[in-house]
Amino acid sequence: MRLKIVYFGSSLAGKSTNVKKLYEILREKNLTKGDMVVMETEEQRTLFVEMFVSSINIDGYEFELKILTTPGQFRLHPLRKVIMKGVDGLVFVVDSSKEREKINFLVMRETAAVLKEQGEDLLRFPVVVQYNKRDLPDAMEIEDMQVRFNPWATDYVPAVAIRGEGVLETFQKVIKNILVRKYAGNTLI
Repeated sequence: MRLKIVYFGSSLAGKSTNVKKLYEILREKNLTKGDMVVMETEEQRTLFVEMFVSSINIDGYEFELKILTTPGQFRLHPLRKVIMKGVDGLVFVVDSSKEREKINFLVMRETAAVLKEQGEDLLRFPVVVQYNKRDLPDAMEIEDMQVRFNPWATDYVPAVAIRGEGVLETFQKVIKNILVRKYAGNTLI
């Protein structure tokens, strides 16, 4: 079975850092297939990151995973729509900085609109929320972030992706949520 997982969030939230760290972790376990592909804009910002992970066995079932990030810049909205097509699960990477509160909310709203165009309901979609950059001095309280950025009341993970903290846990939770949705008839967990 093939699964497509997309990391979305505002620009500089840490989506690419998450996927790069995850790639390093899984490569050490010989669970990656091929190289990680990173496409950058002329401003040296990440356009998207793509990685393949092969042959993960979960309870006797083999899964091939395709992992992508969306670009955070709003001017690249059309590319986000293409990347989101056929997605099985999402990781919403939220920058914990208070000054990024509004942009985090706008990205969440835009993603809901993209999924709606594709016939999906963000509130019924397998999602994990990752509160990244927990080491920032102006990091918002988790309880406040839960109210603003987790309308799913789904799993969340505090993280410092640049140090690899919370990266594997986030990945494991999104896989779990996808499998529960696929095998439990779209039931939210």
